[in-house]
Amino acid sequence: MTNPEKQRFVDRIKSLEERLLMVVNPVSKKGAERAAGVRRMVRKEGMDLDETSTDHPDDVGSTIEFWSKRFGGSRVIMVVGGDGAINQVVNNVMLSKANKNVILVPVPAGTANDFCRAMKLDSVETSLAALSDFKVRTIDIMKIEVEGVARARQLRYCSNIIGFGLDADLARRSQKYKRFGVPGYWYASLKHAVGLIFKGVPTYNVRLKASGLEYEGPIIGIMVANISQYARTFRIAPGAQPDDGKLYVTLAKPMSMPKTFVAAMSIQLGMHDRFKQVNVFDCQEFEMELLDDAYSQEDGEVYFYPRGTVFHITLDNQALDIITPTGAGRS
Repeated sequence: MTNPEKQRFVDRIKSLEERLLMVVNPVSKKGAERAAGVRRMVRKEGMDLDETSTDHPDDVGSTIEFWSKRFGGSRVIMVVGGDGAINQVVNNVMLSKANKNVILVPVPAGTANDFCRAMKLDSVETSLAALSDFKVRTIDIMKIEVEGVARARQLRYCSNIIGFGLDADLARRSQKYKRFGVPGYWYASLKHAVGLIFKGVPTYNVRLKASGLEYEGPIIGIMVANISQYARTFRIAPGAQPDDGKLYVTLAKPMSMPKTFVAAMSIQLGMHDRFKQVNVFDCQEFEMELLDDAYSQEDGEVYFYPRGTVFHITLDNQALDIITPTGAGRS
């Protein structure tokens, strides 16, 4: 940032409440470095800075809750991390009744940074410049209600994508290689693909209903998205916008290993809908029951669910304010 841009950033924060809450993913070396630069600038200007990490979800929740109760009006929360860190903060914000006026400032410091890419925020400088211009975009958030025999009803939120089956399995297997970033994800994917050549593509039985479609039977994978692209290169829902009021569903039914591989690669071009075993559609709500045990990945975070778990996915429309370079300016 140039000196005039820094001054505009400082003036904007001071005009709000002279303080900033920064949530940092300490596991990310890139995140720690980028947070340090923001920290120095904020404190140099004499502003108050409250800071917490994403190490302990309960700590993040209590810090944001404290913030919301202590300060009225706009509350600016800067998240320095990747999609997992943003997911954690979004859940804390959405689940707290006192956080209706939160304004989120995402700073890309993760592996894929899918959410930041969707918001056109590709660097710390872009995020800070957007904050100084104070262009706010109000987006939809995916609302996930989960219930089943093994757990009480849960409510969670997701900003990017929730995937089941093959997509979730790949996310789970890539966890051990996260420190290597995108190359680690691709290594895990290729390693798993080699194994599938000999074992075959696993399937999972589900019962689902959405947008007039009812299906019961085996699937390779299901992805419900709120953005157009994930894992940097996969165009899962070309043209999708996080504020267009739609859920975008991709349902992949059983097919041979070679065809599965080609279909997966075609997602990079947004051409996966050309396969007859793949259903692509948009809807307002999506309901699914797992008839087998399965994993999910929610904004890259992996969860296990037993058979009998039921998911009801909708959109919380115009639910969260995000600072973006292309937002509808608001002061």
